[in-house]
Amino acid sequence: MKIQTKATSVLERTSHYLKVGVLKQKPTWYDIVGAYPPHTDLTKKPKVIEAKLQNQDPGESIYAHNAASGFYKTRPSKHDRRQQNNAISRLPKLEFLEDQLRDVFYHQHPWEFSRPKTLVETHGDEVSKCDWATMLQFNKPLDGESVVQRTIWLLAQNKHQQTELSLFEAYDKARFEFYKLRMEEEMNSTVSREESSMYGAVYPSTNIEWGLKQEQEHIDVWADIASEKTKVSQANQGRNDASVGEADDIVDVQKSIWETSFEIEGEKEK
Repeated sequence: MKIQTKATSVLERTSHYLKVGVLKQKPTWYDIVGAYPPHTDLTKKPKVIEAKLQNQDPGESIYAHNAASGFYKTRPSKHDRRQQNNAISRLPKLEFLEDQLRDVFYHQHPWEFSRPKTLVETHGDEVSKCDWATMLQFNKPLDGESVVQRTIWLLAQNKHQQTELSLFEAYDKARFEFYKLRMEEEMNSTVSREESSMYGAVYPSTNIEWGLKQEQEHIDVWADIASEKTKVSQANQGRNDASVGEADDIVDVQKSIWETSFEIEGEKEK
């Protein structure tokens, strides 16, 4: 097969064939190639070598003669093999405003992590279905994410209404709304508990006491396991000490035998 050296001029040649009548119908690819014509010729062409007229070979800069040492460089160094343009292959660091707001909120309110959270989601985009014109939602509990989404909504409204509201002001506004709703929630819980007590409800223990009781049960189980393991380790240590003591007794007995034998021989000489 003949080497195609004019692949980039296929549109020009086809247009000429259509004009002179060689081709009766336009090819299927004609309009597409006309909209996006090829710009690069990928065919390999022979290199013309002329003395003292060629550009410097890139390999000569690597495998060059070192006049100081008198040797030729036969292989590229670590610096030569290193990728020069690392910014192309480096993964960009993704930064989102929501993550920064979450980091600030939970650093200021670490006890919000102790509140139970629902980790099961149906589609994963339940937050986008909420109307953040108000912070309190029917299908989502009040938490730090409410403050984040409310802040984002206030900033978006700020752009539409062209009002001067900074990020810190929007965050503070959402944060104080969160405080107000949290205090209202705790007050309703306290009032409901008092009303239930008034009508005869009995609360043997608070939530904290019940949690401590459950925790203590697990601690007691682990304490029993630890005491048994401690007894086993002490027994093993006592066995090792006993074996060392028996060896010392054997050495003492041997010493006494040698001492008595020397005393008997001395009496015989006398």
